[in-house]
Amino acid sequence: MPKGLKDGPFPTHYEPLESPVSNELYSHDTNPAEQWFARQENRFAPPGDPRFPYVLTTYRLTEHHTAGGMSRFLSHLAKLQPEMFAEISPELATQHKINNADYICVVTLRGAIEARALVSRRIRPLALNGKTVHQVALPYHYGTAGLVRGGAANDLLTISGEPNVTIMEAKALTCNIVPGRLPRGPAFAEFLNKYAPQTGPTILHPEERSFRKGQSGGGHAHEGKTWM
Repeated sequence: MPKGLKDGPFPTHYEPLESPVSNELYSHDTNPAEQWFARQENRFAPPGDPRFPYVLTTYRLTEHHTAGGMSRFLSHLAKLQPEMFAEISPELATQHKINNADYICVVTLRGAIEARALVSRRIRPLALNGKTVHQVALPYHYGTAGLVRGGAANDLLTISGEPNVTIMEAKALTCNIVPGRLPRGPAFAEFLNKYAPQTGPTILHPEERSFRKGQSGGGHAHEGKTWM
């Protein structure tokens, strides 16, 4: 780095901006040097938020190769992966009574998208701190334009920046899943407020998470208030 690293010099462990668990190694849950963007719509779920119990990750598809803006317009590539899907474990599918190829909604504190369920043993539950934490995996190639269209994984993500080169943290966050189709029009706002309330516990500044371990009584500060 021409002007020196903003963190380090050695790598260490921090949790993502959203995580189902807190950081057991340090008083800071997330990297103190990470860049975040203070916008009302860029809200962060607190660690272990029961509204969003699952880990959400994104990945590329070999058939689309790039971000999708190019391959979605090519018929010979688009037909190989023609529809947005969410990969979940058989255990999580059983828990929500979801069958392979059923429609499901993936919800975060910032939005919701619709996808087909891909029930797969590749996405296995994790054992963390004595509890089972399920994972949900989304390809991020889909969008509103092209020969194949679908919900955009980017609509669910937090807006952030790695401390040195401002790369967005787009591989790990928390979510919930809801069986069925995503409502349209005014019903979408009602759906979002039901599963991702736009009021209540939230973190506008990720570093507020450090209060979790520093405060007595188990309270957590947010927007000048305390939640339990």
